[in-house]
Amino acid sequence: MTQLATLPVHLTRLLEIPNLAISVADGEVHDPPLIFVNEAFESLTGYRRDEVIGHSCRFLQGEDTDPSAIERLRESIQQGTPITLTLKNRRKDGSEFWNELYLSTLYTEGHRYLVGLQRDVSEREQAWKHLELTQAVFRNTHDGIMVTDARKRIIDTNPAFTRLTGYPQEEVLGKRPNLLSSGKHDSGFYQSMFAAVEARGFWTGDIWNTRKDGSQLIENTTISAIRNDHGEIVNYIGVFRDITQRHLNQARLERMASYDPLTGLFNRGHFNTLLERQLESLEFTQTGLAVLFLDLDDFKPINDSFGHASGDELLIEISRRLKRLMRANDLTARFGGDEFVIALNGLGTVDKASKVARKVLDDVIQPYALDNGERVTVSASVGIAFTTAHATTSTALLDAADAAMYEAKQLGKNCIAVADTQLNESLAEDAHMRIKAAFEQGELELYFQPILSLATNEIISFEALARWRHPEMGVLGPQHFIDTIIHSSLSLPFGRWLIDQAGQVASRLRGHGHHALIGVNLSQDQIETGAFIEALSATRHRYDLSAPFLVAEVLESTHFHDLDLACSLLSEARQLGALVALDDFGSGISSITYASQLPLNTLKVDRSAVMHVDTRQDQRQFISGIIAMGHAMQRDVLAEGIETDAQLTTVRELGCDLVQGFLIGKPMPYHELHERYLSPTASPRYPLRKL
Repeated sequence: MTQLATLPVHLTRLLEIPNLAISVADGEVHDPPLIFVNEAFESLTGYRRDEVIGHSCRFLQGEDTDPSAIERLRESIQQGTPITLTLKNRRKDGSEFWNELYLSTLYTEGHRYLVGLQRDVSEREQAWKHLELTQAVFRNTHDGIMVTDARKRIIDTNPAFTRLTGYPQEEVLGKRPNLLSSGKHDSGFYQSMFAAVEARGFWTGDIWNTRKDGSQLIENTTISAIRNDHGEIVNYIGVFRDITQRHLNQARLERMASYDPLTGLFNRGHFNTLLERQLESLEFTQTGLAVLFLDLDDFKPINDSFGHASGDELLIEISRRLKRLMRANDLTARFGGDEFVIALNGLGTVDKASKVARKVLDDVIQPYALDNGERVTVSASVGIAFTTAHATTSTALLDAADAAMYEAKQLGKNCIAVADTQLNESLAEDAHMRIKAAFEQGELELYFQPILSLATNEIISFEALARWRHPEMGVLGPQHFIDTIIHSSLSLPFGRWLIDQAGQVASRLRGHGHHALIGVNLSQDQIETGAFIEALSATRHRYDLSAPFLVAEVLESTHFHDLDLACSLLSEARQLGALVALDDFGSGISSITYASQLPLNTLKVDRSAVMHVDTRQDQRQFISGIIAMGHAMQRDVLAEGIETDAQLTTVRELGCDLVQGFLIGKPMPYHELHERYLSPTASPRYPLRKL
């Protein structure tokens, strides 16, 4: 065993310095062993002298000690050069600490010693790491950060600040934050804001600012005050995120909920709400309220001759003329297509309403100059409904005006007709209340019409069709009640009921070992309000339906206020497992637009296009074109109204994917569906698809 070197006694006494851990190793020996440690070393490491003398300092190293630092230390020892480095070490009790080591070579009496000065710098390292983390967050957060001094001069910004505002850091340092001001907030706003910061230490809210390029920047901002030990504010920190798009989307949705996107007039829903308020006010004013229902007489030829862009241009100009004619407290709306509705408040008699209607007609018939250089003229038919009774409902008044408008059309162009308001109000109100009661009492039920896959010759789905089992009149079709439901407060509850019933039937079919989707027709407001998404999610959960069970059918005649919003909501429904079909395809002008833009699975060709497909070449070519287009867009194509074997054979030959019609099966209540497809004695012409 090699004899360890020793230090002179007088030297060891000098090395007993309080609070400074010192170790000495024999530099003449490989893997230099310790020959001396002082009391401060023992306190620092937890090891007694007799436990470490003769051992290398490597016992302080752990598995996570930086290997590169250890290598640098080894090279320093070999070369005899001093070194200072920080190592993660472990005490005798296993606890970690950051050890700042200064190691140098000492020669005395011809012998080489390695002298190490060590101290615990854990707090410093933690502070540095915390600072590094803070700086990393500052640099990498997606929120913009701005730091000012107590005088509100900018002293620092992060990269996100530049990305969100467009201002490089060097352009804003030393300047005040008001260089972002949009002018939308007055001085009182900022005074109140900083008063809150000083009182509570922070302020949170939305600020309308401007980017460097002049574009709008709406920020959700938190401003905090940083105080020193004496309680004095030394800095302000502003953290903000860009909510411009979210704010604009919200404003767009709010506007969409109230205004017609083409003309800027009120839409049907918002007009009804405002009309109800005006009707309620009649209880106190009793001044009379008139509704004018206006429909253009010659609009379609303009669309056909000059295109829909010119038609839209004409509708916009008509809306401008109507707004110029109306008073500030009058309501003007576009109900869709070429229908406009006006509510005139404060009119004492129906004669005054007729005079206003005549002024409207006189203005409408004036020629219009289109952008294409053409001058066109249209006329209109106006129906008037007048009431002084505050109990009158908006639905009753509108229905009366609508009926009068059709009467005016029968009289010829540019005519006015006045409704027998009292009779129509009574009938409309009675109908609404009766249908509401029927819905609430369970008199409405669903009939199911099968849909056949031509690829497998199996029934793969059913369309759910509402029926009213009237206690006196028997089973009534949707023409007796569906419009009243869709244009009233019953619409959303009815939509939720449809989806729940579809889920219930799908669950029953699966319980019998069959997989069939249930299609339900959804209205515009059921889609655009997103109510059907909530109902779809709740129904899936209620009946434990993991696989798709619903086909959301959108009528081609639906007039979406915002096609992008409808696309987004229908896409969300598809993510929840629903399929989407466009019903009555080929029957109107929205077909191509909706087929190409909505997230559809299926195009349902209207029965009017299928009716003569087996006998007329032009109809076969038309259907063939639809099928080719649908397949090009990766949509299945379903032919409705199949009533004969010849029609079935023809659409099969043309490449159609699905068919529906009386030949396949008439709409039937669930008990008949069960008897035909699920009972032990069932032997349908086309079997139901199995799971």
